[in-house]
Amino acid sequence: MIQHISILTQDGKSILFREYGPVKIDHDLLAGFLSAFSGFFKEIAQSDIKSTQTEKNKYFFKPIDNPKLIIAVCTDLEDQNDQIIQKLEEIINQFETAYGDKIADFLHDGEREVFKDFMETIDRIVLGPIKISIIGFAGVGKTSLLKLIVGEEVNLEYQPTITADIAKYDELDTKGKRNIVLWDFAGQIQYSDLWRSLLKGTRIALLVTDSSFQNVNESKKIINELVVKYYKDCVVVGIANKQDLNNRLTPEFVQKLLGIKTYGMIAINQQYRTKIIEILKDLVSKINYEDGLL
Repeated sequence: MIQHISILTQDGKSILFREYGPVKIDHDLLAGFLSAFSGFFKEIAQSDIKSTQTEKNKYFFKPIDNPKLIIAVCTDLEDQNDQIIQKLEEIINQFETAYGDKIADFLHDGEREVFKDFMETIDRIVLGPIKISIIGFAGVGKTSLLKLIVGEEVNLEYQPTITADIAKYDELDTKGKRNIVLWDFAGQIQYSDLWRSLLKGTRIALLVTDSSFQNVNESKKIINELVVKYYKDCVVVGIANKQDLNNRLTPEFVQKLLGIKTYGMIAINQQYRTKIIEILKDLVSKINYEDGLL
């Protein structure tokens, strides 16, 4: 992951610094390292992103002309270069769009505080969207739940999802700092081999059941054999759907069987929209807190 990002003047003075991740940065070492970048301005072509590597981290940097600034990103060694370069390019483009030809005036007048407004833009780019995955077997109401969340009309006729449906619903972040992407996975057995790859990047997983004993018992396998095994850092919440049907298990009993926090739901009933929205807003706020945004 990206550990920190710096925007520096030509003489190596920092005008903006943002730190991510649990690893604390040695600021004395960092200051000496970044100040050395000032000597690269005459050597680096304006279209180039350069990189270097230490024992613990990789550094990517690129100059901005008029006035001469440099944006530097520090990442973990295992991060993919192309993904980091893409994010760095986006940060540079957004920075130039936000401040344009006024950068020199801000620096000349000593108004560097104005650049702090760019922090939220950096957060959006570096951290990316929060991915919420809706998982469960076929026919449990995953697509109905997705439509309920985003405020679309629910189709009461069952139509199986093929691979995955994707929807954006940024209103789940009450602070407006993150994009939210919801993934609805196909529940048919023939697609179950794809679940592991589709779950990649998921921060919140909604495990949906139809509240029948057989389905809840089978759904435990998704937790034990997929989520816990490969995505331990993912927050998993149970949704005991179809609470309007006869012989359904109560949310409390489903919770005991699954071993995770579980909420009762009737996804085809619009009256439940407020409930699921509040559940997700709370989960998103906790993710933002973990990412240092609250």
